[in-house]
Amino acid sequence: MELLELKNRVMECFEIADINDLKNKLVQITLNHDTEMYDKFCKLVDNDLSQDHLQKVFQYYLADRKVKMQDYTPISLAKLVSKLCIHKEIIDMCAGSGALTIQKWNLNKNCKFKLYEFDENVMPYLLFNLCVRNINAKVYRIDVLTQEVFNEYNVIPNEKYSKVEVIK
Repeated sequence: MELLELKNRVMECFEIADINDLKNKLVQITLNHDTEMYDKFCKLVDNDLSQDHLQKVFQYYLADRKVKMQDYTPISLAKLVSKLCIHKEIIDMCAGSGALTIQKWNLNKNCKFKLYEFDENVMPYLLFNLCVRNINAKVYRIDVLTQEVFNEYNVIPNEKYSKVEVIK
């Protein structure tokens, strides 16, 4: 699927008129555990959760590439690193929207993740990606250099989709 078509289909799926509203919609979905929206997204991507479809939309349309120099992990690198990591508890210091986590999850659905991310704008994408895949994770919005924690979440596996518990 082409990027523009993906963006338009994502906007239609999440019932938004402007791609800039996607972040707030994802927050709503994850905090309210909106399983209907998770189902709708799965249908949009033909139940192919093996890759981060939202990363493509975020990176092209919403990432701050000029000031923050944001660029995200290519799928080929995420696949390689996930194969090199043999542990069942994974730490990702710059989780972004979850590309590495998703690739490791593809190899082992029973892994537990501890994810760190600084950018508050990408955090809803990360939480959504974890929930729609029913991943077990502890997520921190943190400045890894100063260790200042801004937000903390438990992402708890459930029957089909994880639930987000806001800690801080």
